[in-house]
Amino acid sequence: GADVHVFMTESSTKFLHPDLFEFASGNKVVTSLSGEVEHLTLCGDSDLVIVSPCTANTISKVAFGIADNPVTTCVVSAMGKGKPIIMVPAMHLSLLEGVKDNMERLKKKGIIFLEPRIEGDRAKIPERETILENVIRVLRENDLEGRKVLIIGGASAERIDDIRVLTNRSSGRFAVELAREAFERGAYVELWHGWMRVRIPPFIPSRKFEGVGDLLGMLKDVKGFDFVIVCAALSNYIPRAMDGKIPSGIKGLTIDMDPAPNILEEIKRAGRSKIVAFKAEEKEDELISRCEEMVKDYHMVVGNLLTSFGEEKTTIWIFRDGRVSRFEGDKRILSRYIIDEMVR
Repeated sequence: GADVHVFMTESSTKFLHPDLFEFASGNKVVTSLSGEVEHLTLCGDSDLVIVSPCTANTISKVAFGIADNPVTTCVVSAMGKGKPIIMVPAMHLSLLEGVKDNMERLKKKGIIFLEPRIEGDRAKIPERETILENVIRVLRENDLEGRKVLIIGGASAERIDDIRVLTNRSSGRFAVELAREAFERGAYVELWHGWMRVRIPPFIPSRKFEGVGDLLGMLKDVKGFDFVIVCAALSNYIPRAMDGKIPSGIKGLTIDMDPAPNILEEIKRAGRSKIVAFKAEEKEDELISRCEEMVKDYHMVVGNLLTSFGEEKTTIWIFRDGRVSRFEGDKRILSRYIIDEMVR
């Protein structure tokens, strides 16, 4: 829904024709400045300026206020008006190394640089999704700016033997959508995850665990997070794993299990983060009863029914400060409600 205006340098028109961007944006492309002072009427009044791909030449010129083509003039004008600017570097690594001082100079002026994808000796622009999410992050409300949010999601997998594991049907979708929502609202976000059936966004730093024991060992790093959201489906019991492979054909096979550590309580002991706990039960009345008891110990509790596992749409109950709210919808929208309540 954005009104997009494209500025191009003369060199860039040799690679892509301006007509392509005019068709895509619905606006005339600026390839040279005219008496209409486009750098003032368009760039100076814009909500955001993004330079992608951004060359070493453009970075260095803007760092010293040189405005000698439509792109650099646009950026310098936007800087003068205090407008948000995102630069997406793309060049050989040697060039990237050569302009690091100029990048630092621009960062001090508030310009945002996106990390490139490194392939061989080249720094390439990141995935389109990463660029788009950073645009949304700049333009959305930033009520989580300066906050650190840890999301723990996915399904744990406990070893039964050297081949088999005990796991569950959790998709990890809620974890991904919560991470996306917190990122868009300005937070530094990490996602610690077990087995996932959905793709983890490339712009979210992540760490993987297998079983509850692995996650327990990671909790030494939980300090410093303002919020920890635990939506993972973690095993309540850990099998006493057997070496090798359990042979086929055993009748009445028994697998001994021990209670798993309570990860929520371990997080409480590990740091001072505000904890958002998730609880799933089969029946609504049982779910509400358990959540009302749990919320006494945590910042907030989100309840959902077991039937929602792996589904895109679901119903949730949010418990906080003696209040309970019920929401229905897809997990993208529900994640917004959860974060709203978390920061309220």
